[in-house]
Amino acid sequence: MATKRISERKIILYTAALVVLAGVVRFLHYPTGSVLFYIAFLPFILYRLYSVVKYRRYRKESLEMYRIIILAIMILSTVMNIAGWQEADFFLLFLLMIDYLLVINKRF
Repeated sequence: MATKRISERKIILYTAALVVLAGVVRFLHYPTGSVLFYIAFLPFILYRLYSVVKYRRYRKESLEMYRIIILAIMILSTVMNIAGWQEADFFLLFLLMIDYLLVINKRF
């Protein structure tokens, strides 16, 4: 049986839904919501890392390079936010939006 891949658009939309849920929890209980906010990006980051490692030989497009750069910036920003060196939670949402626009325009 062939394994069916999950759509990139679905992963991004699930991540957005988790971010909204984390925002509601953050409104009610700030420390828990802050932790959930960063955990909400974990499925997207893990899926993209898996995709980059598994399919790195097959995709030589410049668009994929842009998406790898966005992923690296997202990981760096998350680490800096958790370490307390940066206070820009909106930046992660902005990067997620840019990646979504790249996926939609290319029709992966």
